[in-house]
Parts: sequence; C-alpha cells; structure tokens
Amino acid sequence: MSESSIYRKPVAFAALATVVVLAGTIATMAYPMLRPDLHPKVEGLKPLSPLELAGRDVYQREGCVNCHTQTVRPLKSEVVRYKGNRAPEPSGQYSLAGEFAYDHPFLWGSKRTGPDLAFEGWIKPSKDWHYAHFADPQKVVPRSNMPRYAFLGGNALEAAKVQASMRGLRTLGVPYGDADLAAVPAAVEGKTELDALVAYTVSLGKAVNRAAAGGGEVDLEAPNPFATDVAAIAKGKALFDANACSACHGDEAQGQEGVAPNLIDDKFLGVSPDLPDAAYFAMIKGGSDAKKALGRPGVPDGGMAAFGGDLSDDDIWAIVAWLRNQKAHEAAEGHPGGH
Repeated sequence: MSESSIYRKPVAFAALATVVVLAGTIATMAYPMLRPDLHPKVEGLKPLSPLELAGRDVYQREGCVNCHTQTVRPLKSEVVRYKGNRAPEPSGQYSLAGEFAYDHPFLWGSKRTGPDLAFEGWIKPSKDWHYAHFADPQKVVPRSNMPRYAFLGGNALEAAKVQASMRGLRTLGVPYGDADLAAVPAAVEGKTELDALVAYTVSLGKAVNRAAAGGGEVDLEAPNPFATDVAAIAKGKALFDANACSACHGDEAQGQEGVAPNLIDDKFLGVSPDLPDAAYFAMIKGGSDAKKALGRPGVPDGGMAAFGGDLSDDDIWAIVAWLRNQKAHEAAEGHPGGH
C-alpha cells in the first residue's frame, strides 16, 4: 500500500465515505420522495372528515394498530384469504398504495391478533354493529379477546385538537382548507370519542369504489328455485355461518337488538309487512343500496354489506331458502320470530 493511499489518510477517507453515503442516500431516498409519480393517489381520494380524523387519532392512542392491520398485501395467499372481505373491485383485491396517500403515519400494522380492517367499511358498514362491538366485544363475538371501549362514550371531542391535527396534516400535503378547519366545531359538537372511532372504522377501505353488483330494479315476483330443496337449505345454513352473517343477525337469524334486525319474523328489516323472497335476495346481493329499490328507507348510510361479489345467485337463493325454512320451523315450534 503506497504512502499516498487514501486508506492511510483517515480524515480524507472519512470525508470521502461521508460524501459517497450522502450521495447514495439522496439518490435512493430523498430524490424519489420528490417525484410525484412515486406517490400515487387513487382517483377521487378525499381526506378524512373531522369526525373520522378524530377517530383515527383515538385509534392510534388506544394502540389498535398493535392488534389490527389495515392492509392486504399483494400476495396470492393474502388475496385468497381476504377475498370475502371485498365486493367486486376495479383494481384488484389487495390494498393499493394510492389509498393511503393522505395517511400520516401509515397504520398498516404487522400483527393480526385481531382481524385485518383494510376493508372494514365494506365488510361491516353498520354503525350500530360497531357501537355494540366496541361497548362489549364478547357479546357480539363470543370468543373475542378485544377489550371494551365503552368508556370512550364518556369522552367529549375537542374541536381545537381536531383542528390541530388538520393543520399538521396540511403541512404534509393533505388538502384541508380554511373552510374545513372552520367547519370542525359544528362537525364534532356533541360527539364523543366513541362516535369518532366508529366513524373512522366504517370509513376504512372506501377510498376505492368497491360497490358490489346489485341494486337497480328488483323483481319481487321472482320465485326462489330452492324453496323446498333440502340440500340447498342445508347449504344455505352453512353459507350463513361461513360468511359471518351470525355476527350481526344471530346464530339462528333471530337478530340482535341494536345491531341487526330479525330475519325470521313477520317483518322486513323491522318494518311490516314482510316482503317476498326476492327482497331478501336483493338485500344479500346488493347490500344496503338495494333498500332504495325496495322502497324501504332504513339507515341512511347503510348497514348491510353486499355479498354479490362473493356469492353466486344460487348461493344467495340457498341462504334465503334456509331463512324461510328457519322462519317456518320457529313458527311450528311456537316461537314465531325466533327464541
């Protein structure tokens, strides 16, 4: 090694190494951060509302990210596992980078002690279900190990804190304007942290339009092709259980007060009179959007997930056949509407 070798000059060597490392860092990290094409946004992406943003802050504070993920990775095993969590989509069945353009920090998580929540707004759009679940998880999901969050209902939201969060996000490029900040007090007036957490939860996954097939005109005269098919009725019960319908409507479709309506009484969604089998078919296939076609108001923002993307028409008719059979069975046992 010659006397002039850089290795014999520690100061010069350190300076050169620093320059090389910094140049590499700028080229591989800093420069890409300035390129808009490497920061995609899905079309129509909107920032969270004041109430949803407050809920996101509660979600972080309570450590929900320690048990729940919010992303379905682009792996075949992940897509297959969570296929039932999503209606027909125009952009694939995994999470898209552009969905999270306004998320600071990302809340993707890495541990699934609890279920993934990436598409929770489509899986369980009912706010009533989430209120009941946060208040007493074990009542809604008996084997759940999730703690109770009923106490959040006693914590009032502070408009100033929500505005501070919005200002901070605005510096990071989230398009909150002065009008958005001014609207915060009215948006959170009388609201609690529980209201905010529920609002945030039902917003998850809705950055991409994943509306299911269904809706439109409903032919109420359409007959159920499996009304008396014993095998189809048994299949309907299996599908009812496999798609977690019981989590909202109870093990025997008898409903849960404050969560979801009875499906085997003489009403349709809690309103008399009951409607034909085709109405149940439309609701299962198209979710809450089908209520508009059926002329039943219900919850304005919807409470029923759509299963038209995951179940065939025959599968849906089989579930309806089981519901009707269950209704007849309960009536014969002297328990109209279930136990």
